[in-house]
Amino acid sequence: MTNYKSGFVTLLGRPNVGKSTLINKLIGEKITITSPVAQTTRNKLKGILTTKFGQIIFVDTPGVHKPHHLLGEILVKNAKSAINGVDMVVLVLDSSVEPGKGDEYIKDFLVENKTEFII
Repeated sequence: MTNYKSGFVTLLGRPNVGKSTLINKLIGEKITITSPVAQTTRNKLKGILTTKFGQIIFVDTPGVHKPHHLLGEILVKNAKSAINGVDMVVLVLDSSVEPGKGDEYIKDFLVENKTEFII
């Protein structure tokens, strides 16, 4: 196959903005856990979308938030490390509310790490 492409895409955002739901919709089946309870995603999860033109490996991450305990610190560290070695980062925002300080924090983190991203 000529021009067949593949790449890694990390979805990054605050807790419960729809990262896992978006991956499930893009893949076309439920491969990630979704719940109204924050921090359901504890580890980086991967879902692969295959088309006749290529493959996209989506990386689902825990929500980035201000941690209040050791588990929260570990989850945020896991999410932040998911920007390394990927081809694209998508910053996922909750469209039902105005972007807040948490969203700004994640954007600033990406800019500081010289990570190209789309919103």
